[in-house]
Amino acid sequence: MREAADPPRFDPPTDVLFAAAFAPELASFDPPLASVGEGRIGNVRVAARTVGVGLVASAAGAAATLVRRRVRAAVLLGTCGAYPGSNLAIDQVVVSRVITLVDPAVLAGSMHFPGPMQTRIDSHGPLGDALAQCGAQPADVATTLAVTVDDAAAGHIGQVSGASVEHLEAFAVAIACANANVPFAALLGVANTVGSRGRDEWRVHHSSAAARAVRIAVRWIEDGAGGLPNEHR
Repeated sequence: MREAADPPRFDPPTDVLFAAAFAPELASFDPPLASVGEGRIGNVRVAARTVGVGLVASAAGAAATLVRRRVRAAVLLGTCGAYPGSNLAIDQVVVSRVITLVDPAVLAGSMHFPGPMQTRIDSHGPLGDALAQCGAQPADVATTLAVTVDDAAAGHIGQVSGASVEHLEAFAVAIACANANVPFAALLGVANTVGSRGRDEWRVHHSSAAARAVRIAVRWIEDGAGGLPNEHR
């Protein structure tokens, strides 16, 4: 006789899901949240989850997390690179405004995205406004398939796309949240300038930039978590 399949497992309802590409970007939360992944900040029920590095892994990881959990809002935490000319400083924290999927070959005209493909998504306005009031700088975000390590390419992407920062997972997590009808914003600490020196700068500044993003996220909740919808989806 065939055994019955185990019922699907659903996690407890959550007011705010903090997502990150990998664990170090959540490390500066208080130990219970960082190690257990669940907790409260004041009266707000929060969870912290890693979703994976890169466009594909983070889309799948975010979607799987949202299937298991009722979430009022999601905030992607992490670090980003600032494009040349953005006037953003190392360790400054930005909150996403518009997130665009960017490919240098598309910008150059040698490839194109098909018409039905979504390549641009807006962050949740009230959520972004509330995070900005806690110290984050509103900025447009470009999501690329890989890290840009050429200075000329970095300048071109920033100029043509209109984005101020580059982040590999923001667009993927934003789309997963949109499909689940979950308000979304990305809160990112600037760890480097995009280009040939970016990887070395990121290694030096990653921890402090990620910690600053977490600090603003906690401040936002302690100040009342403005922008949260009243009910779970």
